[in-house]
Amino acid sequence: MRMRAVVLALFVLGIASASLAQGYDALVREAETKLMAQKWDEALALYEQAFKSGEFSYNDFYNAACAGARLGKPDLAYSYLLKAIDAGFLERDQLNQDPDLETLRSGARWQAVTAALQLKLEAIEKTFPESRPAGPVIELPAPRFDGTVSVEAALKNRRSIRSYAAAPLTLAEVSQLLWAAYGITQTRENAPAFIRGGLRTAPSAGARYPLDLYLAAFNVTGLPPGIYWYDSEKHQLMRTVEGDRRKEVSEAAFNQGMFETASAAIIYSAVYERSMVKYGQRGRDRYVCMDLGHSAENVYLQAYALKIGTVAVGAFTDLWLKKACGMTRPEEPLYIMPLGKVE
Repeated sequence: MRMRAVVLALFVLGIASASLAQGYDALVREAETKLMAQKWDEALALYEQAFKSGEFSYNDFYNAACAGARLGKPDLAYSYLLKAIDAGFLERDQLNQDPDLETLRSGARWQAVTAALQLKLEAIEKTFPESRPAGPVIELPAPRFDGTVSVEAALKNRRSIRSYAAAPLTLAEVSQLLWAAYGITQTRENAPAFIRGGLRTAPSAGARYPLDLYLAAFNVTGLPPGIYWYDSEKHQLMRTVEGDRRKEVSEAAFNQGMFETASAAIIYSAVYERSMVKYGQRGRDRYVCMDLGHSAENVYLQAYALKIGTVAVGAFTDLWLKKACGMTRPEEPLYIMPLGKVE
């Protein structure tokens, strides 16, 4: 009897926990709606009700702080900001520029908030290696150099697609997409080291090639789930993080819906110094962004030709995405392009 009672109690507790989780999600969605309508008091009440469940996220703590600041409740707002930072909020620019927090930006308590954020950022930065450790290597199938879809048709019909069919991508498909993004098209013997193997599918200012690409494999036939760095010179993948990292990539990108169904994602980073050594600040402010645009458009066009959907995502927390991919310290993440079969 006692064992049956224990089992029954655990079953009931599981149902209650699931209900609380669902309740939390519903409450914060409603709270976000109230924030958009600038109904600060109603939003704050909903967040506080949600937090009673024991669930939380740094984004929700941050939003609760914004509502508290708008309502003239600085003690509550500072408290939620510190909770947000402790839970993983890392956006220094947002903290310093968000108009919702304008009334908080002075005095010792604001200094305590910014100091807490700085300590968090420094602690995470120290975890990144200076250079990329060697990992298992995957040989990619050779890319095709012709196809059945014209450039004109791809240009006309390409669209950003945010929902994908529940079907895997093949290794040949991700090979083709990576080659289209940044593959070598002409090798150069005895070329300067910065060319890194030769000229690529995407133009680059001064052939400095500041970008690095990663493949986040969630559901790719013939490729174990993980994060892989694309070695364009050898057309290979080198694993940087083992195991399915859908959750980590999605959370870094604020749980945007396209990651729920994506089979993979191409993730871009840049080593700005590669361009800045020749072009200075202009290389950072302009040329790297131009290089990214050239490459990302190639992915869009190639994806259309393969009946694969994608969309360019720029909203994410840099350090969490950097950590999820196993990037090196000099790299800065720029873009995520989730990939999946068109429904």
